[in-house]
Amino acid sequence: MYQPLHLKYRPKNLQELVGQDTIKTTLTNAITSSKIAQAYLFTGPRGTGKTSTARILAKSLNCLNSKKPTATPCGECSSCKTIDSCSSLDVTEIDAASHNGVDDARELIQHSNFAPAMSPYRIWILDECHQLSTSAQNALLKCLEEPPAHVVFILCTTEAHKVLPTIISRCQTFNFRALSVDAIVGQLHKISSAESIEIASEAMRAIARTCDGGLRDALQLLSQLSLLNSEITLTQVAEVSGSISEQESIALLKAIHSGDTLSVLQSSRTLIDSGKTPKLILSSLLAAMRDLLIVKSTRHCQNLIAGPVGYSQLRSIALHLDFETIDAACTQLQKSEFQLRTSTNAATWLEVCLLNLMLSSKPAAPETRLPATSQSNQPDKFDKTPQKIEADSPDFETTWAQVVAAAKPGNRSLLNRAQIAELSADSCVLVVERKYANKFQSHLESVQRIVTKALGRSVTVTVKQQEELAA
Repeated sequence: MYQPLHLKYRPKNLQELVGQDTIKTTLTNAITSSKIAQAYLFTGPRGTGKTSTARILAKSLNCLNSKKPTATPCGECSSCKTIDSCSSLDVTEIDAASHNGVDDARELIQHSNFAPAMSPYRIWILDECHQLSTSAQNALLKCLEEPPAHVVFILCTTEAHKVLPTIISRCQTFNFRALSVDAIVGQLHKISSAESIEIASEAMRAIARTCDGGLRDALQLLSQLSLLNSEITLTQVAEVSGSISEQESIALLKAIHSGDTLSVLQSSRTLIDSGKTPKLILSSLLAAMRDLLIVKSTRHCQNLIAGPVGYSQLRSIALHLDFETIDAACTQLQKSEFQLRTSTNAATWLEVCLLNLMLSSKPAAPETRLPATSQSNQPDKFDKTPQKIEADSPDFETTWAQVVAAAKPGNRSLLNRAQIAELSADSCVLVVERKYANKFQSHLESVQRIVTKALGRSVTVTVKQQEELAA
C-alpha cells in the first residue's frame, strides 16, 4: 500500500530526529540514566516532530527487548510495532480537540490507575492539549502532580500559551524549534535520492522556504510534486503550493522599477487571475524587497536568497537603487498590508499600492544633465549622493526638479507643490499656492535642509504665496 513520504520516513528513534539536536541529546541522556519524568510538555510549530518524539519516547520506555528504558528501541518487538500502528494497549493517543471536556479528563484519570497490560509503563499522549477546556485542565492537575508510578503523560501543543501555567509547572517542557532551510533541504535531498525523485536544488530550497520550518509540510509537498512524473522545477513548486514564484516576484519588481504603469497592472492582474490573493502578492513583493536589501548589502549572499538566477537579476536592479529608496518601499508595503486586511476591495488597494511604489521609485521630473567639469558627474536618478546645483542657473524649473530628485521619496510629494521664484548664493524664495502655504511653513526646517543638501551650501529658504508675488 502506498505511504505518503512524511509517514514513510517518520523517525523511528531519537537518532533519526531532524533539526532538534538539544532535545535529542537531553532525552537520550534521561532515558539512558533512567531519569524519567512523570509528565512532559512538547511545544513548538506544526510539523517539527512533537508527536513523533512522543511515540519514540513511548517505545524507548516500553521496548520489550530491553530490561530497562533504552534510547535505541528495537522496533521489532510487539510493543514497538503496536505503538507504531497506534494499537498499543499501554500507549494511548488522545486527540484533545475532540476529547476536551471535563468528563473525558476524569475518564482518563480513572483509566490511568489501571496497571499496564504487558509493558513497564502506561503512557498517555495528549495531542493539541491546549484545546482541553479549562475545567478539563484543572481536573488533570492533581493527576499530573502525583500520578501513579507506572504512568507517564506526554502533552503536545502548538500553542503553549493556552495551556494553564499550573499544568506547565508540573511538566518537563521541551521547545521544538522550526527547522532551518538547510536542515529541510538536507532531508529532502536524502529522501528524493532514495525515492529516485528528480528535483532541482533551487526547487528543494523553494519548498523549504515555503513550509516555514515544518518538515512534515515539506515532505507532503514533495510527495505531491513527485506525481508530476518530471523533474521538479521552481515553477512547479509555486503552482502546486499556491505560492508566487521567484521569477514572478522579480518580474513585478522590475516593472515597478522601470516605471511602466501598464506592465505593473498587467503583472498584478495576471497573478490575481491565476488565483493568487492580493495579500500573498504583497507578501512576496516584500520578500523580494528584503532580498534586494540583502543583495545591496553584501556580495556573498547567494545562499540567503532563492537561487542564482534570482541573485543576478536582483543584483542588476540593486545597482540603480539606494538604501533609502528600498527602505521607503518596504515601509510603504508594511503600511499597505494593514489596508489590505481591512479593505473590502483588496485587489484595487493592491494596485494603488503598486502604483505608489512605482511613483516613489523614480524622480518627480525627467533627469537633466547638470553643469559639470567631467562626463562622470552626470547624476543617476537613483544615486543617494546629493548633486551640487549651480546658483546662477537661469533655468529655475530644472534646478528645482533636480532638488526634488535628490530628496527622499517621501518628501517629493510636498516639494512638487513649490517653484523657485528667486535663487541667490545664500537664499532661495519658493512660491506655493495658498492652500499649501501652512504645510510648507510647518515643514520649513526640513525643506531648508533638503535644499541646502541639494545645492551643497547653506541656503535660507523663504516661502511665499502666489498671491503675494502677484500683488
